[in-house]
Amino acid sequence: MQPIAFQYGSFVVHWYGVLVACGFLAGIWMTAWRARRQNIPTELVFDLSLYLLIFGMLGGKLFYIIAYWQDFQRNFSRDGFNALRSGFVFYGGFICAVVVTLWYARRHGIQHWRMADLFTPALPLGHAFGRLGCFAEGCCYGEATALPWAVHYPASHPTYPHGAHPTQFYEAVANLAFCAVLSWFYPRRKFDGQVFWIYAILYAVMRFSIEFIRGDNPRHWPGQLTNSQVTALLWLVAAVIFLWRLPRTRTTS
Repeated sequence: MQPIAFQYGSFVVHWYGVLVACGFLAGIWMTAWRARRQNIPTELVFDLSLYLLIFGMLGGKLFYIIAYWQDFQRNFSRDGFNALRSGFVFYGGFICAVVVTLWYARRHGIQHWRMADLFTPALPLGHAFGRLGCFAEGCCYGEATALPWAVHYPASHPTYPHGAHPTQFYEAVANLAFCAVLSWFYPRRKFDGQVFWIYAILYAVMRFSIEFIRGDNPRHWPGQLTNSQVTALLWLVAAVIFLWRLPRTRTTS
């Protein structure tokens, strides 16, 4: 665990920020390349990407504060506004990003599911970079395990002295696989929205499964489920419904 990429005096740059920035830029490049092949102006890609960055970060932070209110209160009373530097819920950022995409597409007269499909393959690519940043920070860690590939964190980490599942790497690898599958499927899609909702299913199943070996998320729900698992189940149901309805809606239209 080495969270600091470099430091100059009081100016500190963390690996998490560096890797998230790399993932964001890689996602923009991939989406702009695909937009040119679809005769979609790349200016729209760059413009919407900025909105997604801002509102995705705000949504992830807001959902973290709501979901972990007691932890946030404790950290805020101790650290003040520095408490805002840590804590992020992916599904919060994801939901806000979806809402912004739908709004932006309508504003510019583009079919909103078409725009969502355009951006979707790049989303797991950027997320993979983000999970590597989580590993560097030591957050989003797994439960204790004696497996040969267990990660051993320093004494200051909650998992010390035990080894832990490298759940950050599990998610990074899964997200890279999703990126490859969705990139292959994109030109073969049958209707607008299909790529997006297939991704929603893939991610929901993966996240629901990995949460069973996460060591940092409280289990408040029946069946010892976490907030992310409940959210994943809701997204899974929504995805199945939309994948069933969207082609029928298009046929009716």
